[in-house]
Amino acid sequence: MRVLPIALACLCALAFSSPAAARNGGLYFEFAPGYGMMFTDEVVVDFDDPPDGSLAQSSFSPGLKLGLNLFGWAGAEGQFAGHFWGIGRDPGGGGYVGGVFRLTPLEAFTYILPPDLEIPSLQGPKDWKNRPFDLGVSVGGGYTIIGEDYAYQGTYFQWGFDFKYFITPQFALGIELPFRHMNYDPFRYTDYGDAQGFCTDGGKQVLGDFEVPVDPSNQSQGIFADDIDQCDGRAPEALFFAPALTISGVFDFGI
Repeated sequence: MRVLPIALACLCALAFSSPAAARNGGLYFEFAPGYGMMFTDEVVVDFDDPPDGSLAQSSFSPGLKLGLNLFGWAGAEGQFAGHFWGIGRDPGGGGYVGGVFRLTPLEAFTYILPPDLEIPSLQGPKDWKNRPFDLGVSVGGGYTIIGEDYAYQGTYFQWGFDFKYFITPQFALGIELPFRHMNYDPFRYTDYGDAQGFCTDGGKQVLGDFEVPVDPSNQSQGIFADDIDQCDGRAPEALFFAPALTISGVFDFGI
């Protein structure tokens, strides 16, 4: 019975240990509200604007992350993000589930700058190793789905930058600039519930060698997603850029 109180005491001690360790290694949970900008002229999601339909929209984009920072040099993050539009009217949106590897190149200056250099902070003067800020460079990817009347799914490649400032050893504010390059399947779902739709050729939907107009009356005239091997056209292209404010809680486990 004494094990649980001892374990809780150890966790509290780790969580509220020195400012240096929290930035130099540990676990962190992060909330990242931002605005996602979808750059595309091919991801048609709405048939209400014939003959070409309406494109995926830019909108509010919240994100959640769980990360591990190793020795202040590098780490990994699991990420979930989304963006939504037309709430209460004709709703649509996208989701992104994946992860990135994150490097912190400022750590290299620990071996270049003089050890007695002091940096002002809200926690008092710090040397470079224990600085209250950090810069991250990340690369990774994951799975994505987006849709409204029509839908697409596939993978994405992500790269970006982030900056964090530690208000306290366990709390940081910052910004991030993630760029997600979409790699959708060359298939447009016109009836996602029945896994039915058309092959794509960029922003067009095709059936065999023929282009099919964007029209709600032809939603059930395509092929099934299981037959996607028949699709040899080009997938629709898109870039999703979602700058965000980051709010981080850090738990130092002495890593």
